Amino acid sequence: MNVIVIGGGVIGTVLTHLLSLRGVSVTLVNSDFQRPRFPLIHSKLLRFPEDIKLARISEDVYVGLSRELGINVLRPMKSITVIPAVCYNDMLGIMGMWHEAGAETHVVSSIDEYGLKRANDQEMYILSTNGDNLVNYPLLMGKVHEIKGVNYIRGEAAIRLGNHEVRVLVSGNELRGDYVILASGAWNSIITRGTGLRVPLLPYKCQAAAFMGRGISNVIVYDYVLDIYMRPLGSVIDNALSRLGLSIIVAGDGNSRITEPGREAGVDREFISEIRGKVRSRVGEVLLVGSRFGYCEVTPDMRPLVGTLGLDSLLLIGGFNGYGAEVGPALASAVVDYVLSGSWPDYARPYLIDRFGNDWPSTWDISVEAHELCV
Repeated sequence: MNVIVIGGGVIGTVLTHLLSLRGVSVTLVNSDFQRPRFPLIHSKLLRFPEDIKLARISEDVYVGLSRELGINVLRPMKSITVIPAVCYNDMLGIMGMWHEAGAETHVVSSIDEYGLKRANDQEMYILSTNGDNLVNYPLLMGKVHEIKGVNYIRGEAAIRLGNHEVRVLVSGNELRGDYVILASGAWNSIITRGTGLRVPLLPYKCQAAAFMGRGISNVIVYDYVLDIYMRPLGSVIDNALSRLGLSIIVAGDGNSRITEPGREAGVDREFISEIRGKVRSRVGEVLLVGSRFGYCEVTPDMRPLVGTLGLDSLLLIGGFNGYGAEVGPALASAVVDYVLSGSWPDYARPYLIDRFGNDWPSTWDISVEAHELCV
């Protein structure tokens, strides 16, 4: 069997590894437009039970890949979740689901020892272990090039449909496979547009900034009071800086703006100003050392999708809304199950593209955060 995977990012990388480890011949087409330079967050501390289940399965996928490839892609991390005190009752049920997924959590009265400050008197702190990891995607991506039987092609892909088959065009060359899997993130809707197919996906600009400071602990912070997340850089630079009492944290706020890849240049100045103020409120004085933007994509219900597009041999996986490293490997594993057996596992069924039917708006409000903890 020959499978063509379009997209060499988070999902395309996992798909390629999983398929190749099961003896499938894979052609990976990667434009290399966007790739993580540092480890990404995997977390089971999500809100909805279906998503938490996906995150738990994804963790198993990472452990399996680490074992089969002879590498360790997971680095366990502690995390601090900051919530408004009025949300604590809502949090009790969610914390129960976290416990069921293997995370250990308890409320702490102070976060000073982690280099964090209290932003107001009406907030609470939940310390978690076994709930979060940093995933070394740069290492995992590098391993793709070493896999025997994987045909790696760098270039932009286009899809053409006809005579009940899918053709993939890359730099004037035509590729054909038993299955074509579209896993190109924010480029999914652009590639499908050329086929006349309509998909319930919108691309948007996502941004992050890196700050250097003193005394900041090596923890991930989910701050639902200031509406930001913070995480260590997760590279060898951390070790060198720690000897000087310094550290670099990456921060973002989840705010997004609908735009297609290639239509924006640089990080928004307003974002830098806002995120710097929020980070200083939580950790004190910091120095901006870098910023970066990329593109994500979202569905009308803010949850990922997977399924076939018109033909059983054309599959789409996407709409991860910035949570690809958390839940993506589980749905990638579901795609592998479909390719090998022709059916979807039960855990993937709530995410099938068929749930949207043929009726969804051309655009929608993406300002509602699907993973808010307090409703």
